[in-house]
Amino acid sequence: MPVYRRYTLSLVDSSADTHNFSEPWQKRAPKEIACAGTASFLVSPLVSIIDKTIVKPMKGIGPFIKELGTETVKIGTQPREFFGSLAFRLTLVVYFGTYAVANLSELLLDEYKVVKEKERKTLKVGAAAFTNVSLLMWRDAIFARKFSAPGQAPAKVPLRTMGLFGVRDTATMAATFYGAPKAAEYLIAEHQVNPDVAELGCALGVPVISQFITAPFHIHAMDFYSRPVATNAERMARLSADMGKTCFARGLRILPAFGIGSYSNNKFRETFIKQPDLETMQEQVVRRATVAVAGIKRRLTGE
Repeated sequence: MPVYRRYTLSLVDSSADTHNFSEPWQKRAPKEIACAGTASFLVSPLVSIIDKTIVKPMKGIGPFIKELGTETVKIGTQPREFFGSLAFRLTLVVYFGTYAVANLSELLLDEYKVVKEKERKTLKVGAAAFTNVSLLMWRDAIFARKFSAPGQAPAKVPLRTMGLFGVRDTATMAATFYGAPKAAEYLIAEHQVNPDVAELGCALGVPVISQFITAPFHIHAMDFYSRPVATNAERMARLSADMGKTCFARGLRILPAFGIGSYSNNKFRETFIKQPDLETMQEQVVRRATVAVAGIKRRLTGE
């Protein structure tokens, strides 16, 4: 009978025995890339809509939600336009790159038999986080030029804006991959919270809370791009006006980016890559088909 291990939400879970994939790297690598691509396709529609809407010049949560609904409807009413849009394609690249690097990093660690958890975590988290932060900086620079000032000629994105994007996303990565596990460990050890509840709650909750810290970096990055010579008073006024919308929007994107995407990436891998004592999807299909055919044969022959 197949054995089922407890699922881990983290994209870059680093334990050597979490999956224990047994396929040779030549067979495993294409599957790792395919799983990354499928997971990124699932998560990119919603994330691209949220992130595109964040950079548009609007005030308040109400207009943001209305614009979010308008953009979401396009998935069903204008699918060709939506999936061919710049926002979707760039976001797909970001998360495909992130998941692919995380998956292939684990493959390399397994191939070179790196078993120390601290070393595995440092290498895998470092690779995935560097990829994610770099790709988001690149994508958001394009978003700023394309969507933040409709009707105006796009200007070159200044280094300060790029740097603030980097600080914003590095802080989110730190909250996700270091803060959340530490918070879960504390809840489990000190308050006897169910491990699954603690890990899931912290994996989603801690990054959301961190957006109250990272939102000002995002707001100033966009403000400096659109108004490079504004006064400090004008900067503070913009920060005050946009803080609620930005915290809400960036917190909202955590669920697809670090929940749905990470979950689906891991589940695809567990389904299609061979593990000892676990059936792959192909093996499940063959086994069930064999049982079904045998049952039909018994009915026909009266055995």
